[in-house]
Amino acid sequence: MTSLTVWVSAAIAAIAVAEPKPTVAVLLSLVIGTAGGALFYYWRLPLPWMLGSMIFVSACAFSGVPVRRYMPLRNIMVVVLGILLGSFFTAGALDNLSTWGGALLVMLVYVIVTTTVAVFIFRRLGYMDATTAYFSSTPGGLGIMAIAGEQAGADSRLIPIAHATRVFLVVFSIPLYFVTVVGVEVPSLSVLPTPETSYPDFKEIILLSGCGLAGFWLASRLGLAFGQILIPMVLSAIVYNFDLVNTPLPTPVVTIAQVVIGSAIGAQFRGMRPRSMFRPAIAAFVATIIMLAVAAGLAQLLAPVLNISEEALLLALAPGGLAEMSLIAISMDSDTAFIATLHIFRITMIAAAGPALFQLLRNLRN
Repeated sequence: MTSLTVWVSAAIAAIAVAEPKPTVAVLLSLVIGTAGGALFYYWRLPLPWMLGSMIFVSACAFSGVPVRRYMPLRNIMVVVLGILLGSFFTAGALDNLSTWGGALLVMLVYVIVTTTVAVFIFRRLGYMDATTAYFSSTPGGLGIMAIAGEQAGADSRLIPIAHATRVFLVVFSIPLYFVTVVGVEVPSLSVLPTPETSYPDFKEIILLSGCGLAGFWLASRLGLAFGQILIPMVLSAIVYNFDLVNTPLPTPVVTIAQVVIGSAIGAQFRGMRPRSMFRPAIAAFVATIIMLAVAAGLAQLLAPVLNISEEALLLALAPGGLAEMSLIAISMDSDTAFIATLHIFRITMIAAAGPALFQLLRNLRN
């Protein structure tokens, strides 16, 4: 075991010294992510393929290993996840829209309160200027806030650190919270389905592939920030509701999506020196803990009132990414349609109102 450890350490050091081509770096990230997911699965940890890949790739990124994420591949997995999410929007789930209205109002209040508190934390603890603090504080919208923040004059290096830290912490802590505090098991999605019940036939594969291709094309044409998951999800929901497709995507596809998404999160930390990101990361850590505490408190308090399970409401409010929280919801067999709907509402609200509100506040101040 000792010789194996030395050999692996030497191999990683050699890779870190010799910068590989981008394709090799992407493959290296996926190999590391798959190994991390396999180890987490072997150790029976919650959501092993996403958490394991995320932690292993991020550790290698900080160690100088030239990991790299390939956005087209991640986008394909996001489209696949959109198709998977669409299968949960059944007619029965859509009948609950009247119940979800109250939860949407709760989400609106949650975003306003947590963003306000987070701005204060990033200003005082993270030593950020007002513009950078604002665009770092929203509970979602990493890409949108990074672009809008740079255009508004914020420090474009710090905003991704804050949001990546938030997503990393939420994805890692939510399953542990359910297991250790709530006492709810977060199973793995890794058990292979049986061929006779879980694999789509040829007609269904054609229809689902059409949903993905059409959704990806429409998202590219319309330029929606989250269209690559939203439009395939809507198209998938249509074919499932009209009984054109009755079989969900195979579990191995979901496992691959977890590895790709987890590896992409971890690879974001490449090239960052721990010292340069210490204060923004600490501020993001504190802000995220407060966001999670508020979400957990609201879930415990309002779940009975809204007639929604505490687990589903917490996953809906948790300030993680839509893809990541949806994967956790699927693994827990929670109300995935409800959770995805609230996350899309949150992302839409942040994308539409966040930059506009900042401009309004700046004009009023001037």
